[in-house]
Amino acid sequence: MPDLPLKGVRILESSDILALPMAMSMMADMGAEVIHVEYASRPNFYRFLGPYPESNPGANWHDRSAAFNASNRSKLSLTLNLGHPRGKEVFLELVKRSDVVAENFSARVMENFGLHYPELKAVKDDIIMLSNTGYGHSGPWRDYVGMAQVIEAATTSHLTGYPDRMPGKAGQSIMDLVVCWNIIDAIMLALLHKQRTGKGQWIDHSMLQACAPIISGPLMDVAMNKRDGFRRGNRDPIHAPQGCYPCKGDDDWVTISITSDEEWNNFTNALGSPEWSTDSSFATNDSRIKSHDTLDEYIGAWTSERDKMEIMQLLQDAGVPAGAVLKNKEVLLNEHYKARDYWELGMHPAETNIGGRWYGGLPFKMSRTEGRIRRATAPLGYDTRYILEELLEMDEDDILDMEDDGVLAPYLVGNEVTDMRVGNLPAGYRPNAPTPESLIQRGDVQSHDEDYNETLGQSTTTADPNGRVPLE
Repeated sequence: MPDLPLKGVRILESSDILALPMAMSMMADMGAEVIHVEYASRPNFYRFLGPYPESNPGANWHDRSAAFNASNRSKLSLTLNLGHPRGKEVFLELVKRSDVVAENFSARVMENFGLHYPELKAVKDDIIMLSNTGYGHSGPWRDYVGMAQVIEAATTSHLTGYPDRMPGKAGQSIMDLVVCWNIIDAIMLALLHKQRTGKGQWIDHSMLQACAPIISGPLMDVAMNKRDGFRRGNRDPIHAPQGCYPCKGDDDWVTISITSDEEWNNFTNALGSPEWSTDSSFATNDSRIKSHDTLDEYIGAWTSERDKMEIMQLLQDAGVPAGAVLKNKEVLLNEHYKARDYWELGMHPAETNIGGRWYGGLPFKMSRTEGRIRRATAPLGYDTRYILEELLEMDEDDILDMEDDGVLAPYLVGNEVTDMRVGNLPAGYRPNAPTPESLIQRGDVQSHDEDYNETLGQSTTTADPNGRVPLE
């Protein structure tokens, strides 16, 4: 198997939540050695988020959160207290042996630790540092805490939702995933610059600026025409019909978007040229926009009698953009995802009691250097000993002294970890995992398949129960 393209690149990551961790996972999938640095008593918030395998947090719940494990694969895990002078020294020793340092805390955090770019450059002149904050390290909002929801508010929320309702947000952390790819681009450009010049640099990355281009069209309309857009629901401002229509089945839907007269003709022909389609009020794009409500009624009546997948195939074959709205289970079982080998089975270390679970791989294929999930997400501190002994060549006494002083935490399993805290929650917090039945009763999930492991073909075995699981 050929070497992966980022083999030989070492990245120190100190992060929280999603955007930066996901970016670093994908760089690790492509061969980079990513060392994820966490403080054991205040680890990544996603470790507390769930959901948990079989709805059971377990004693070692901090290693079982699906939200965390889905966005932190292929990395090494190191516990280190950066607020302790000795922890800072260890971090700087790792900086000397690294190519990139990536962090996503608010602007003041790394400065307060004495680990901002000038301090890193002093020990490694060609280091690349990426700092991802909500608003960047300059400007009046520099010290504000930013996350996906508030970045949406400053960019897309005004245009998201229906005209008669309040501004909305995407169902998931869309902004984090937009930021994720911008982070990868920025680091790759800095690595290319370093390869050409031998010089590192600081990347001041702003989530706000990464996400503003999502609304580039409406922004240009304001700049060029002084027209401020509004919430349109599922409709498009310049073509019709476009919408999400009900189908036969339980909460099944299909999206249809017609962008030209040719597509309109293809659409009506695919429907068998119903009588209503010849109405003069639907003859042109402008008239269809004006008659959108009536069109939606006709289209919805037609789709509601048919299967969403059959509608998608019928219209796509006719040259009409249409897509079935897939539920979570349908995404996992979808034949196209399978044909693309998108899902990869991550085998977790035995101590986590997770087994093998499906995770989404890279969204692209490369004909010579195909990336892959090289290892399921490491438990907290899983690689601490390896990093200290193998990379930094520390002796046993020094490591034990740092454990005693709270500089680092040994790899612990289960209820040995008693002092974790997140935000303002008390030390020793344990998450509460609602049962599937209670989630259904309160309307958070639609259904529960008790045979889901068999349905999905997930293994219940674990990887390498006798020792540390290496990176492939």
